[in-house]
Amino acid sequence: MKHLYIVRGPFGTGKTEFARTITEQVVSCWDYYASYGENKWNAKLKPHADEYCRNEVKSLLEQGIEKVAVTNSFSKNEDLDFYYSLAKKHDYKVFSLIMDCRDPEEYKRDAPEDVVLKQIINLKNNVMFHQSF
Repeated sequence: MKHLYIVRGPFGTGKTEFARTITEQVVSCWDYYASYGENKWNAKLKPHADEYCRNEVKSLLEQGIEKVAVTNSFSKNEDLDFYYSLAKKHDYKVFSLIMDCRDPEEYKRDAPEDVVLKQIINLKNNVMFHQSF
């Protein structure tokens, strides 16, 4: 069985570091930021970083890579729709995890406090549990 791991949570929770404990095939918005010479949050690049994540995951799933993880804030449920649809199309089982971290400074990478707070609020308002029974 192929797996797609969606690791979501506010900046600074260690999503990417955690995902790398699951698989080597990790797609992170931070990879996009780093490709522009700065491994830190950038409001202007955020939409492009999101698109980068979608394209990279799509490519890996099309290749049939057994375990793929994608990390981003995914603070709204609709942020996940693309990934669930893609996983279904390519016969992947999806695990969605929400990260929390008590010491976010190590991973935050200059994300402004107001941005992180907005992500936390959005996550609190958008987390849904699906009953399958």
